[in-house]
Formats: sequence, C-alpha cells, structure tokens
Amino acid sequence: MRNTLIITLLALALSACGGKEKETAGDLDHYFAIKDALVKTDATASAQAAKAYLAVNTNTSLKTSLQMISGSLDVDFQRKAFEQLSKDLYQFVKTNDTGITIYKQYCPMAFNYRGAYWLAKEQRVNNPYFGDLMLHCGHVDEVITQ
Repeated sequence: MRNTLIITLLALALSACGGKEKETAGDLDHYFAIKDALVKTDATASAQAAKAYLAVNTNTSLKTSLQMISGSLDVDFQRKAFEQLSKDLYQFVKTNDTGITIYKQYCPMAFNYRGAYWLAKEQRVNNPYFGDLMLHCGHVDEVITQ
C-alpha cells in the first residue's frame, strides 16, 4: 500500500513538471506567432494569433494584453499591447525552464524614442514595433538560456 502511494505521488509530480514545460513551449510558440505577424505589419494575423493564444493561455498576467491584441485590427494599438505582453512574458520566461535559447531584444526608437523590448527565438533582429520601416532596428540586450 505504501509503495503504491509513493509511486502515485511520484507519477503526479512528474506529470506536473512535464505539463509546465509544455505550457512554456506553447506560450512561446503563440507569442512568436504574434511577434512575427507584427514584424510583417499584419494586424489580421496578429489578432488571430493572439486569439489562438488566449484560447490556451493559463497565465493570468498575459490575458489583458492578449485580449487587446485579439480585439483590434489597428496595428499601432496591437504593438502597444504587445509591449506589455512582452514585459509580462519576459517575467514568465525568467522563472520557467523553456528548454530553448531566447533573445531579449531592444529597439531604442520604439514609441517616440522611449524604447521597447520583445523576445525572439532568433538572434537576428526583426523589429515588431516598426516592421518593414526599420526591420532590423535594435539589438540583443540579453540571451536567456536554461
């Protein structure tokens, strides 16, 4: 009986850990889809990606930004909401093992030179705040590996 209980508890602990990793990978895949749509200045694709993310999101700190992006077809509005989404997801990434290298990138010219960060899975800068206007404006500010 005691061995059965120990095995059951161990299985639950392992499944909980595995679920967290999948959630992190899913969060990042959806986030990168939004980022890539904004790089292309495609408000429709960005809204659709945010809606898909919202449907599976379990991180309450991301909900408002995702609702704002999914509920708008104004790319400038989406980019402002994406800035907050990036800040919140950065905190999530810093405290969870993603299993991949993530690049925190920065554009000093975003939002009238206030500057803004975003996360990328590639080192090459593709700016979601300006798209084609200044596609490669910015730099890698931090490399996050776990």
